[in-house]
Amino acid sequence: MGKKKNRNKRHKKRNPQTATPRSPLGWMDEGGVHALLPGEQPPPEFLELLTENFQRELRNSPLWDQIVREFGEEEAEKLIKQCQAKFGE
Repeated sequence: MGKKKNRNKRHKKRNPQTATPRSPLGWMDEGGVHALLPGEQPPPEFLELLTENFQRELRNSPLWDQIVREFGEEEAEKLIKQCQAKFGE
Protein backbone atom coordinates (compact mmCIF):
# COMPACT_ATOMS: atom_id res chain seq x y z
CA MET A 1 0.00 0.00 0.00
CA GLY A 2 2.88 2.38 0.74
CA LYS A 3 4.33 1.95 -2.75
CA LYS A 4 1.13 3.14 -4.41
CA LYS A 5 1.09 6.29 -2.28
CA ASN A 6 4.68 7.14 -3.24
CA ARG A 7 3.95 6.48 -6.90
CA ASN A 8 1.10 9.03 -6.84
CA LYS A 9 3.36 11.69 -5.37
CA ARG A 10 5.82 11.32 -8.24
CA HIS A 11 3.09 12.04 -10.79
CA LYS A 12 1.97 15.23 -9.04
CA LYS A 13 5.21 17.14 -9.61
CA ARG A 14 4.78 20.67 -10.90
CA ASN A 15 5.82 21.58 -14.39
CA PRO A 16 8.46 24.32 -13.92
CA GLN A 17 7.59 25.95 -17.26
CA THR A 18 3.93 26.52 -16.36
CA ALA A 19 4.25 26.93 -12.60
CA THR A 20 3.81 30.39 -11.13
CA PRO A 21 6.61 31.70 -8.92
CA ARG A 22 6.15 31.14 -5.21
CA SER A 23 7.69 34.47 -4.30
CA PRO A 24 7.66 37.87 -6.01
CA LEU A 25 10.51 38.92 -8.24
CA GLY A 26 12.15 41.98 -6.76
CA TRP A 27 15.16 44.15 -7.39
CA MET A 28 16.61 47.53 -6.52
CA ASP A 29 18.18 50.06 -8.88
CA GLU A 30 18.50 53.84 -9.34
CA GLY A 31 14.71 54.07 -9.59
CA GLY A 32 14.17 52.43 -6.21
CA VAL A 33 12.80 49.06 -5.15
CA HIS A 34 10.79 47.17 -7.77
CA ALA A 35 8.69 44.00 -7.49
CA LEU A 36 6.70 41.90 -9.94
CA LEU A 37 3.65 40.29 -8.39
CA PRO A 38 1.00 38.09 -9.99
CA GLY A 39 -2.54 39.40 -10.21
CA GLU A 40 -4.45 42.39 -11.41
CA GLN A 41 -3.67 46.06 -10.86
CA PRO A 42 -4.65 47.09 -7.33
CA PRO A 43 -7.03 50.02 -6.88
CA PRO A 44 -5.48 53.44 -6.14
CA GLU A 45 -6.81 53.30 -2.56
CA PHE A 46 -4.76 50.16 -1.95
CA LEU A 47 -1.58 51.82 -3.23
CA GLU A 48 -2.25 54.82 -0.97
CA LEU A 49 -2.70 52.48 1.99
CA LEU A 50 0.55 50.66 1.17
CA THR A 51 2.36 54.00 0.97
CA GLU A 52 0.93 55.23 4.28
CA ASN A 53 1.77 51.96 6.05
CA PHE A 54 5.33 51.92 4.73
CA GLN A 55 5.94 55.55 5.70
CA ARG A 56 4.48 54.98 9.19
CA GLU A 57 6.61 51.85 9.72
CA LEU A 58 9.71 53.70 8.52
CA ARG A 59 9.06 56.58 10.93
CA ASN A 60 8.77 54.06 13.79
CA SER A 61 11.99 52.25 12.89
CA PRO A 62 15.58 52.82 14.09
CA LEU A 63 16.45 53.70 10.50
CA TRP A 64 14.29 56.85 10.75
CA ASP A 65 16.42 58.18 13.62
CA GLN A 66 19.53 57.61 11.54
CA ILE A 67 18.01 59.41 8.53
CA VAL A 68 17.02 62.39 10.69
CA ARG A 69 20.53 62.59 12.22
CA GLU A 70 22.14 62.44 8.80
CA PHE A 71 19.82 64.76 6.83
CA GLY A 72 17.83 66.73 9.39
CA GLU A 73 14.09 66.59 10.12
CA GLU A 74 12.95 68.67 7.14
CA GLU A 75 14.98 66.77 4.55
CA ALA A 76 14.02 63.42 6.13
CA GLU A 77 10.34 64.33 5.66
CA LYS A 78 11.00 65.19 2.00
CA LEU A 79 12.76 61.86 1.51
CA ILE A 80 10.00 59.83 3.11
CA LYS A 81 7.39 61.48 0.87
CA GLN A 82 9.28 60.01 -2.10
CA CYS A 83 8.64 56.49 -0.78
CA GLN A 84 5.41 55.65 -2.57
CA ALA A 85 3.77 52.50 -3.89
CA LYS A 86 3.22 52.79 -7.64
CA PHE A 87 1.92 50.51 -10.34
CA GLY A 88 3.49 49.90 -13.71
CA GLU A 89 6.05 52.59 -14.17
